[in-house]
Amino acid sequence: MNRLISIFKYIMCCSFVLQTFIAEAAVYRYQPEAKLSLKISKSGLNRISNPPYKITQLTGDESKFRIKYDEDGSNIYFMPLVKVGDVIEVSIKNNVGHIQDLEFSVANIKGKSIVIDGMANLNIDKIQKSDVAQMLRAMKDNVDSKFYVQTINQSLGSIKNLQVKQTKIYRYKELAGGVFELKNNTKQEIVLNNREFAKRFDKVKSFYPETSVIRPRQTSTLLIVQDTGGK
Repeated sequence: MNRLISIFKYIMCCSFVLQTFIAEAAVYRYQPEAKLSLKISKSGLNRISNPPYKITQLTGDESKFRIKYDEDGSNIYFMPLVKVGDVIEVSIKNNVGHIQDLEFSVANIKGKSIVIDGMANLNIDKIQKSDVAQMLRAMKDNVDSKFYVQTINQSLGSIKNLQVKQTKIYRYKELAGGVFELKNNTKQEIVLNNREFAKRFDKVKSFYPETSVIRPRQTSTLLIVQDTGGK
């Protein structure tokens, strides 16, 4: 039996829910040398995320705003305390030490979902050289290398508004790698919580998302490597 497919089907049968949210997301690339300027809502819900990382710190004049963190740090909820037209300058820091400066202009608009996409800074070459890293690289480059590779076309059904399909299985010693395609069939962007997706698998050694924001009618790839030892 294909362990990856078996695990995935079992999870789906147990009411597996992929933790994504769909919103009119304002998506910005991580720019460490620049200050990002954007509008936020005076009274609506302003959600800030930095996928695939967790935000660990937000620094600024605390008399001008209140914040609340998700328990896992995936999102920050930002509530301005100043009047419409005022500007608030803050910096966010994530769990790998990246810092992004932000300049918020408070406006009478609907709540914003602000995504600081950190994928451009996630360099797979920086992962320690190992069988896991080599498997990720092989899957990313679509090559066999030293691995046993099986091409499949296994539809895993629709999860929320994403159509999920597994296209390849990589094996080496006690490692198994899965190549998954996630298709957004909606007319809105979908912000994918990659870490929550990976948590649905046993003994995940590493994962690599092609992107954290899936555009309307487009497909994104997610790679997962598991330790199959003891199974």
